[in-house]
Amino acid sequence: MAKLLALSPQSYGDPVIYSLPEGYSMPVAAQVLEQLERKADCEIRDASWKRPGYGNLVEVGIPVRLGTIEFLIMSSYGDILIYRKSGNKAKFYEFCDSVRQMEFKDAT
Repeated sequence: MAKLLALSPQSYGDPVIYSLPEGYSMPVAAQVLEQLERKADCEIRDASWKRPGYGNLVEVGIPVRLGTIEFLIMSSYGDILIYRKSGNKAKFYEFCDSVRQMEFKDAT
């Protein structure tokens, strides 16, 4: 099982960044979206991440609304970046902490 290493944002507008110890982050970012997709209060506004090549997940971002927070999930090489767009900052960081706790199938 793969685990993500979290890097704290440096300032208010910076994304929360998760790094994989090795390998590309796209499969793990897709697993995050798969888990979010199962939540009743979640809307993923771009399904291109389900296609081969992961669509806009790679270097562009997938917009997500989870309850009252909106954010963008993007994959870049070995990193997953989550940008908060709107909603309660505390709830956003609570969500980010839940991502850090997730376990994933190996990405390699």
